[in-house]
Amino acid sequence: MDNATRTIIDYFEQINQIPRCSKQEQQISRWLQHWAIDRGVPVKSDSAGNLVLQVPASNGFEHAPTVILQGHLDMVCEKQDDSDHDFSKDPIRMVQDGPWLTAGETTLGADNGIAIALALALVDSPVVSHPPLELFFSVEEETGLTGVLKMDPSLLSGKILINLDSEDEGVFVVGCAGGRNTTINRPLDLKRLDGDDDLLSVSAQGMKGGHSGVDIAKHRANANKVMARLLSAGMAVAPMRLVALKGGTGRNVIPRGCEALVACRRDSIDALERVIGSVADLIKQEYKTADPALSVYIDKKGPVNAGQRGATENDTAVTVNLLAALHSGPVDMAEDFPLLVQTSTNLSLVEICNDALAVTANQRSSVPSRLDAICRAVEAVGRLAGATVQTGTGYPSWPMNRESPLLKRCTALYRELFDTAPTVQIMHAGLECGVIGDRCPGMDMISLGPTMENPHSPSERLYLPSVEKVWLLMVALLKSLGR
Repeated sequence: MDNATRTIIDYFEQINQIPRCSKQEQQISRWLQHWAIDRGVPVKSDSAGNLVLQVPASNGFEHAPTVILQGHLDMVCEKQDDSDHDFSKDPIRMVQDGPWLTAGETTLGADNGIAIALALALVDSPVVSHPPLELFFSVEEETGLTGVLKMDPSLLSGKILINLDSEDEGVFVVGCAGGRNTTINRPLDLKRLDGDDDLLSVSAQGMKGGHSGVDIAKHRANANKVMARLLSAGMAVAPMRLVALKGGTGRNVIPRGCEALVACRRDSIDALERVIGSVADLIKQEYKTADPALSVYIDKKGPVNAGQRGATENDTAVTVNLLAALHSGPVDMAEDFPLLVQTSTNLSLVEICNDALAVTANQRSSVPSRLDAICRAVEAVGRLAGATVQTGTGYPSWPMNRESPLLKRCTALYRELFDTAPTVQIMHAGLECGVIGDRCPGMDMISLGPTMENPHSPSERLYLPSVEKVWLLMVALLKSLGR
């Protein structure tokens, strides 16, 4: 590992000692403020908790335009099912595996802790010359860009912004999708179960999951959709009633697991078990390449407990049919970038709670009218099921500026440094650039970063050689912008 990468990873390791799940960024914010105070760097914040560190220019660069380095403070806190990790107090345990850095049983937090680490390393390095910098660290990015949606635009004076929240080195992101969440809620008629009923537990687990935007086109299984298929097959052979249902962990995460508990007549339980097992085998075969660890566990639990309640057969059927009808995956592809998903939806969260079914779906599109359309489609399915539906305002897309001076400069420097051309891309995910550009008109923006795989999942990992390349580019870019 080269010295620059080591410095960045050292900072990253310090950051990973500090809890920073979404909506719990107070400790990392205080740590950064102390870091700034120790160096005499002024700090500004707004009522949402967004933070700006105002770093003075290097000698000779005082009159250069201010450059904003931007990332977010929070991380997606996901862990393996058998992990006892407590994100509220336990440090992230980093493990180096050859050229990769991972965390083993939890998300690594490189999304977006590596942005913080890189920015701090650039400021601290005695060999880096730079214009005036604004280190802009937002909160609650992973919960729908909440922090920047509440930002005070007066925090920022610069008009050149480098977002460090991209996940493929050598790829410059110059546009992104907008996104909205739709919630579907339907009361359930829960009645006491029949004393002649037995319980059957069905659990779909082991899927890769991942980011509901970046990974949506990788044909991975969605655990909530898998469960819908299993239960739908079960309903076809035996009347049954849903007792419990829970799947998914976050609105922007492809669900990795879903669990259901159903009741049916004792003389039908074996037939129900067989058909669900048979369909499970078919599904595992379908996903043997994209999701080879997909597993379905079926367990007969015996007679129902006295007084135990479950949804009626009708409400069970409506619930299963609703989940089966909701699309999850790409909807259409971009015309300018044929391999890029333009519009998608993810069946994110499913739960029976407080005598009601609660469903959350996450929609994305780089075309505002297409985003409207897919949101209306999801809403229509919910209304047909007799549910109440609500779609949030979400966040805007970031339209590509093909004439961006910053893009041209970055492209030229990348060619000069690495003797190859970078890829220019629009990302099928929400980036804070979309909101910042909306709140602060006239921004010239680009998003870049080191290579990561499987963000938002315990298999998240960071490719260490790419960290050095991003460092070299940023050093050259800051020097160039200061001339």
